Amino acid sequence: MPMTHAADTDFSRSADWLRAAFDAALKAGQPSRITQSACQGITPPTAVIALGKAAGAMADGARAAGVTAPGILITTDENHRQIDGFECLAASHPVPDSRGLQAAGKVAALVERLGADDHLLLLISGGGSALLPAPASGISLAQKIALNDALLASGLDIHDMNVIRRLFSTLKGGRLARLAAPAKLTQFLLSDVPGDRLESIASGVAVADPVPFDYACDLVKAHRLDQLDFVAAQMAALADNPALGPVRPGDPALDHVDGRILASNAQCRDAAAASLAGILPAMEQLDMPELGGEAQQMAQRLVTEICQHKAGAFAAGETGKIFGFATGGETVVTLGGATAGLGGRSQELALAFARQMQLAGDAGPAHWAILAGGTDGRDGPTDAAGGLLTSQHSFDLAAAATALQSHDSYPFLAAHDGLVKTGATGTNLADLALVIWAY
Repeated sequence: MPMTHAADTDFSRSADWLRAAFDAALKAGQPSRITQSACQGITPPTAVIALGKAAGAMADGARAAGVTAPGILITTDENHRQIDGFECLAASHPVPDSRGLQAAGKVAALVERLGADDHLLLLISGGGSALLPAPASGISLAQKIALNDALLASGLDIHDMNVIRRLFSTLKGGRLARLAAPAKLTQFLLSDVPGDRLESIASGVAVADPVPFDYACDLVKAHRLDQLDFVAAQMAALADNPALGPVRPGDPALDHVDGRILASNAQCRDAAAASLAGILPAMEQLDMPELGGEAQQMAQRLVTEICQHKAGAFAAGETGKIFGFATGGETVVTLGGATAGLGGRSQELALAFARQMQLAGDAGPAHWAILAGGTDGRDGPTDAAGGLLTSQHSFDLAAAATALQSHDSYPFLAAHDGLVKTGATGTNLADLALVIWAY
């Protein structure tokens, strides 16, 4: 296939191209239609619980499929609305609040009333861990919030954070399914986690916890979480009485649980890649690593890959061409002891990438653009989905370094018209990074 030449392409439009591709990804990740399809033909449920950032759209899909059972819906403030037949509740994310605690009590009460002739439909999407805080016995909501804050600042990935969260809950780690037994339970999930591991989606309320307790203990010690007195006490209690812990594989409480993942980050990545191919049909799309690890380190890795690709392309005489990729996943930001500013992992990834590209100079491409954003429309505790910067942006490298060091990417990007704002998207399928460049 002939390559598009950089000289023939107006890179001043690169931001528009990436925004269009991101919009296509969000459209592909809308859960209403796929939930409607999944619900057709299932045994009519007697109760429904919809949990997560996409709870409203999933509930709409269930209703469109003819599911009439009453239920409880718990989602974020920005996604909250009324849906017929549901008690629709809003709670806080990413930090739990008292509304989530009250919602968890209502969910537990509903589930405990179910009998062998009942069928519970669970509609689960990302964000459920914070939206449904149900602290283990003897642990207060304030203590649960303190643990959550420590986890968010720890640099642990989502899987390891949820390993620990499952030990401090009465609903996570399969415990909701245990409360529902012997009722039949069908769960449909939208995956916002790398690898689509069921136990990590909303901390696996109806899934066995496969992670050994010893591994969790090592995490707690390595990240000094046991400096919180209640954490050390809970870990000791679990060591003495494993029955207090999550449901383990093979537990009969899960015998009547069925379900599947309906959508994941892959659908969004594929849609973004297809959109870019339509906009730049001769662009060569490359495979790049999935997003993971520290946001700034991930940015450095992507820039390094691009610079190495340029060196190889020039050695082969392949110049004047356009390249790009769409990748996804989830990075982390470790706050450490620093006083954090305002931002999120996608904003930090975009800014760090742009800074590294500027530092690369002639070793990098002459023209480039990056959009990094969360498919839920909210990156960290901000109103932005992420960041978008191009080689046409001019900024002070020292100021960018200071913003990254203090994790204060939001005001920096705002000052450079580099924020991506979508509002609440009604879905939550992890993050995307879309990059195009030309030599």
